[in-house]
Amino acid sequence: MTTIDSTVQLADEVLALFEAQRDWDAANRLWPALRSWRLADPLGWPDRVTELRAHPLLAHLHACPFTHRAFHKPRGYAGDAVMLDHMYGLTLAFPHPASPGGRLYAYTTNSPAAQAVRARRSRLAALIDRAAARRPDARIVALAAGHGRELGQSEAVRRGDPITFVAVDQDPESLGELGRSYPDVQVEPVTGDIRDVITGDLTFEADVVYAAGLFDYLPDSAARRLTTRMAQMLRPGGEMLIANFVPDCPDIGFMEACMDWRLITRTEEQVRALFVDVPEPDRVVTDQDGYGTVAYGLWSRPT
Repeated sequence: MTTIDSTVQLADEVLALFEAQRDWDAANRLWPALRSWRLADPLGWPDRVTELRAHPLLAHLHACPFTHRAFHKPRGYAGDAVMLDHMYGLTLAFPHPASPGGRLYAYTTNSPAAQAVRARRSRLAALIDRAAARRPDARIVALAAGHGRELGQSEAVRRGDPITFVAVDQDPESLGELGRSYPDVQVEPVTGDIRDVITGDLTFEADVVYAAGLFDYLPDSAARRLTTRMAQMLRPGGEMLIANFVPDCPDIGFMEACMDWRLITRTEEQVRALFVDVPEPDRVVTDQDGYGTVAYGLWSRPT
């Protein structure tokens, strides 16, 4: 069996399952196969992607608005704040649940990656709450803040603690939505290029600083420099958190082939290595979520 035959055979099989409304069977066939090919044969992977995209299966998959948006990138990149809102269940753009796109949407927005992103949001909210417990008027700096949906899960925000949320993002539309969504939070929007943070031209003072999805797009040199800059922002006792998708996450093949959503992934050990130039790098704590999707690095400045 040639590579072309095997790729087409998979696509034929999956499309037939979708057309028979065996959507869960189809997705459970497609996701693992793409992941396996992506990890086992990275050199042959681009050819498989080309073959898959030439198949009628792709049009069926793009009936899902989540998958379609990632592929067509209306804001220039796949993982925009609207994409995250789909995963959070905070969008009004739901397809009819009985339609082909609606049935697929139910799967894509509950895949391991989507569940991991929701868990990441909860982790950010807990980080904000710890800072507010130490200092009610804490300054929170979020890099690539998006819509700042972690504010909606923060107990400190619900209590009305006087935190300041410094939201840094290149997308003014995202910052506008953040401000409209959380009018009772003291938000300082900063429309800025992350390169200015990396070079030190743009800096902040913070009790917490984090980057949830940003490191998925940064090469190692820029990622290490940004990690060091983030550490320099912290007040004594402050915490910084970075998150990064891992190379073998369950969705990696589908994201690249069908959503054109390409990330710079890192293992937990590679995330730890980004802290090499941070003072007392042995203070970093790393872990990986229970979805096999996101690795975290947490560092705290001594009091």
